[in-house]
Amino acid sequence: MDINSFIDEIKKRKDFKDVVCHEILSPHKAVYNDTASPLDDRIKRALEKLGVPSLYSHQAESIDLVREGKNIVVMTPTASGKSLIYNIPVVETLLKDPTARALYLFPLKGLGQDQQKNFNRFLSALELKKPGLAPCEIYDGDTTDYKRRKIREAPPGVILTNPDMLHLSINAFHQKWERFLRNLKYVIIDEIHAYRGVFGSHVSHVLKRFQRVLEIYGSEPVFIACSATIANPVELAGMLTGKDFELASHSGAPQGKRNFIFINPPKDGQSAYTVATKLFTESVRGGFKTIAFTKARKVTELMHSWVKQSGPDIAERISSYRAGLLPEERREIEKRLFSGELDGVISTSALELGVDIGGLDVCILTGYPGTISSTRQRSGRVGRSGQDSLIVMVGLNDALDQYFMHKPQEFFKRPPEAAVLDSLNKPITKAHLQCAVSEAYLKPDDKFYDSTELKPVLQELEVERKLRHWEKGGIWYPATRFPHRKISIRGIGKNYKILDKTGKVIGESDASRVFKELYPGAIYMHRGIEWRVESLDTGNCEVICRPADNANYYTRPITNEEVEIISIDATIDIDGQSVSLGMIKVTESVSGYRKKEKYTNRLINEFELNLPPSVFTTSGVWMGVDNAILAEVRKMNYDDDGALHALEHAMIACLPLFALCDRMDLGGRSYPYFHELGQAAIFVYDGHEGGIGLARRGFECVKDWLTAAQTIMEECPCEVSCPSCTQDPNCGNNNDPLDKRGALFILKDWLTAK
Repeated sequence: MDINSFIDEIKKRKDFKDVVCHEILSPHKAVYNDTASPLDDRIKRALEKLGVPSLYSHQAESIDLVREGKNIVVMTPTASGKSLIYNIPVVETLLKDPTARALYLFPLKGLGQDQQKNFNRFLSALELKKPGLAPCEIYDGDTTDYKRRKIREAPPGVILTNPDMLHLSINAFHQKWERFLRNLKYVIIDEIHAYRGVFGSHVSHVLKRFQRVLEIYGSEPVFIACSATIANPVELAGMLTGKDFELASHSGAPQGKRNFIFINPPKDGQSAYTVATKLFTESVRGGFKTIAFTKARKVTELMHSWVKQSGPDIAERISSYRAGLLPEERREIEKRLFSGELDGVISTSALELGVDIGGLDVCILTGYPGTISSTRQRSGRVGRSGQDSLIVMVGLNDALDQYFMHKPQEFFKRPPEAAVLDSLNKPITKAHLQCAVSEAYLKPDDKFYDSTELKPVLQELEVERKLRHWEKGGIWYPATRFPHRKISIRGIGKNYKILDKTGKVIGESDASRVFKELYPGAIYMHRGIEWRVESLDTGNCEVICRPADNANYYTRPITNEEVEIISIDATIDIDGQSVSLGMIKVTESVSGYRKKEKYTNRLINEFELNLPPSVFTTSGVWMGVDNAILAEVRKMNYDDDGALHALEHAMIACLPLFALCDRMDLGGRSYPYFHELGQAAIFVYDGHEGGIGLARRGFECVKDWLTAAQTIMEECPCEVSCPSCTQDPNCGNNNDPLDKRGALFILKDWLTAK
């Protein structure tokens, strides 16, 4: 069976009848080119042995820019040969100067191991006489202490690591890395689109500190960044490094014909998960190498078990893949996929990034991945080497899923989202200032951290006895040794340990999620096992759990948010409607939780809690709602409170159309009357202390943002509210009240030119 026959079968089958779109994306042939100066003959021969007789046009263009000493960001599709763009210049330099060094940064360990194989395979193909070039080495959390010491003492030409180790080891103990740092010629930052939000804001400081350390040793390496398709690759690379970048984005790699099918199961028919499971099973049985992506670990494991039950004939040829598996388990699955031993894998976003898992034919998206960028990244997993492929997206009852199911052409013409971060986030800046001062005293002439501009933050650290200040010389000194260990670069604030009754650590959570997910009585899922939270110790930052054997329910918090405006950074006018951006203080309280029956969602009971409120300052967007508009809403017998609440939810649901984020990264609050404005108001804010740039991004494209919210509600066939438009599964008020009719009336008034 070929891809076209399989597509015909999908369209004919009654259980797959809800095909709403079949878009064919045309193939294109490879475009080759030569570099301005010929490659070293040894490199040419090595590439030919590796099956690369010629370079694609974007590879040649990028290598030329690197040779000119320019920092570049490469944004081309998955499997377009981006790794050669940095491996070739690095090997060229090593052949000329064996003392030269390069640092490769990857957001995930698996990516580093994948690239180690590629690089060492490249070195082997060179067939250099002994001793030749030392193979590259991985330096990460799995590297033994003995191996780490050997790498520091005799650094290889290339070290592959991650931002966590750059923060904790290389920056913190840079004196031990002097030999490596003095000779550093290249820094490769792969998958830069992963560095956004909280993580990206931290990494921008880690890289700033790294360049500050490099200045001590007189090194100015060339930066080479690689990205999936996003709206702002050059801007993001600049935000991360403070450098200027050239963009290479016109891919010369071949692309086979891609078939994109949307299936939208009716609400009263088969569930989307059932449809996706059947598609996966039939695809594997049809002889196609298949990957299915889900949006949650639990769904991944459930689909895997359903496939094994319904298809015992293929059970040994499929696997699940997700975060939470042991490193050796993940490597084994990747190896079996690459070798062809496995015919199918069901994965969370863990396989979205570029680990090489070989050629695949069919990609099944169980729900819209949340962003155009992620969708392209996942669908790019199939059709490698120019072969034809099939991507099937099965719509869930979610606002963005239904938005694209009703407007499929909007999906294909829509540009990718922007990746955002906020390097000025105060808590993050404060944390990294401690580390920077520990690495090298902060003086008035520092190029990277302006002590005058940062004086209020530095003084706070002095009061907290984390820094010391010599006023006469204007120099800041560390008050503690190696503060790095207390700072996680993947979250903000304290980390809580999740323990079982014996004291064994079963997981971790950052402070921003603890009260909403790990309150006493909550059901917590970890690695497929359900736990019931027994106690929450805020003093010691510990959560104690016990197994929740055969629990027939799940839990949801009952929350309340209160907002205060601290400052206004900007205000714009949209056809007479004022929209503001600024800093706000948010007080979040968890007053109780609900037990709901699994599968039916029936409310079992509600329970009260007495937890301290969570108070934080963040960035937000808000708009007042004129009393006259609400009076009109009431005249039409719509619920005015429900209208405000529905509009808040629709705005939260739609911001991921414009910024790479999840709605879990956002918060919101609607007020029938907000005293500071003297009228009703709607707030949408970054759900992280200090803000991470999401509210600012929404403010920058606010008219498009509001128009998308209007479209989602208009296109949904429900009358008042449903999960496909305005209901939010994380709503602390149980989605009550909601009235999209009134929300649409308000939006139409705002978006109609006065």
